[in-house]
Amino acid sequence: MKKAAILLMVMTFLTGCIPKNYIERLGIITAVGYDLIEDDRLRGTLVMFQFDPTAANNSQVVTGEAETSKGIRFATNRLTSQQLVSGQVRLEIFQDQLASKGMMKYMDTLQRDAKISDMGYLAVSNVPTSNMLKSNNSESHPNTGNYIQQLIEKSIKDESIPNAVLTGFMHDFYDTGKDPVLPLLTLEEDKTVIQGLGLFQDDRFVDAISHEQTFYLMLMKQEFDHGQFQIELDSDSMQDFYRKSTNEQVSEGDLHVSLHELSTERTIKPTKGQPTKQSVHLKMESRLLEITKEIELKDKKAINALEKELEIAIEKKLGSIMTIFKEAQVDPVGFGAKYNTENRSNRVTNENWREQIPELDIEFKVDFKLLRYGITE
Repeated sequence: MKKAAILLMVMTFLTGCIPKNYIERLGIITAVGYDLIEDDRLRGTLVMFQFDPTAANNSQVVTGEAETSKGIRFATNRLTSQQLVSGQVRLEIFQDQLASKGMMKYMDTLQRDAKISDMGYLAVSNVPTSNMLKSNNSESHPNTGNYIQQLIEKSIKDESIPNAVLTGFMHDFYDTGKDPVLPLLTLEEDKTVIQGLGLFQDDRFVDAISHEQTFYLMLMKQEFDHGQFQIELDSDSMQDFYRKSTNEQVSEGDLHVSLHELSTERTIKPTKGQPTKQSVHLKMESRLLEITKEIELKDKKAINALEKELEIAIEKKLGSIMTIFKEAQVDPVGFGAKYNTENRSNRVTNENWREQIPELDIEFKVDFKLLRYGITE
């Protein structure tokens, strides 16, 4: 009985020590952007949400400057009457100039802050993040940070870009023989769009690829369940199967093919003892959604010919994207990591793999199968 009384007194005392936070007084940070300014200082832009039923706009954007990301919090605290809290940060954007100097010190800070979710999204911007987070992105979203977060979420779900969460970046950074990638954002008519992917050497942003090129990286990096893409073929590649028409010069212009419901199987095979020599075999199945020229698709030979042309074109695109990776000395696919998983001796290291990337000799083999031919002209 005496012990129970003492326990009750302790619990009452501890309860009285817990600070009270009224939700109306909180500025809940949902997104943060970092820019590099003079003298290697940081400019941080915070998007926060306020629970104020009387306000016409519950979103507020504040900007501060400091030497560290933590210092930015102190600098921005004096710009608002709200108490800033970071428990709902779901998006961190880094200007490309800042990211090119190395991301790891910022990633380490994010990992160590228990209040920040390790499932938040990361991105790189080729415009100042202060401009981006103050831009007019509204599509019935409460603030700009939510809009960009949902833009990235949708693109990942649609299999347009790889996953971009903090834990994924850290995993690729620490995995020997593999480099991270992040969505590359830009502004078009004052609205944020995903321009492509940022390529990293370890934690340094070094190059970028376009939205179209991202698809071919995705083919090597992961398997598709329900993807879609468009590809251009030479006009004369299917010349023998064009329908004759008096109203159309079928020989003029390139042939564009749109495909969806794409599913793939991917196999990467390293050569034993030769980490730079590997093969990539892709089995692809898709539905033909649209084609810009009339082709006799009831003819099985026409379908076989179209599948063959698609295989050739995709293999060529894959080879082109590999040229970009070799010139930038990056391995976002993880060929080095794949070699290490299948070879216990002569394993690659982060140091010697970087030097070997320009010598990569990847053989591509694509098997393409068209499932249905529901098309429009």
